[in-house]
Amino acid sequence: MRGLLISCAMSAAILAGHANAQAPREVVANDTIELRAEQARTFAFDEPVTKFTLSSEGVAQVFPETDRTFTVRALAQGRVLMTAYAPDGRIVHRSNIVVGPSEGFVKIYGDSKGKDFVGFYCSNNGCARADPDKVPYTASVQQTRQRSKSDNDSPRDDDR
Repeated sequence: MRGLLISCAMSAAILAGHANAQAPREVVANDTIELRAEQARTFAFDEPVTKFTLSSEGVAQVFPETDRTFTVRALAQGRVLMTAYAPDGRIVHRSNIVVGPSEGFVKIYGDSKGKDFVGFYCSNNGCARADPDKVPYTASVQQTRQRSKSDNDSPRDDDR
């Protein structure tokens, strides 16, 4: 009897070892939602959704509007996996959310401090420094107007 118990215990340990040795399955998204930083888009499901999860924080936020409609707001550049759950805990949908830079990247050349350029992300609402951790500096800008030959021939308003 004792030998039977030992052999059963060894068999169970071997089977448990094989069950734990399986490679994990990759969780894949059904689609990809592409946004620019500070952009928001609204989506709808065919069935009710009660919970959303994101694989990491700081890239996007999800705001439920109704039980079938939600808005995704992009916060910063990056990628996250969004999972939507039904009231019974079943997974309804998975999407990759890819957030790119806001409208455009602008480079301003001619830095007197030795850098090649200073970068800004610009949109219709204005521009923000691409490297906000760095302390901005003031650079003197001198604008000169080159006079053309026609300027020399005719008197200007302030010369009269």
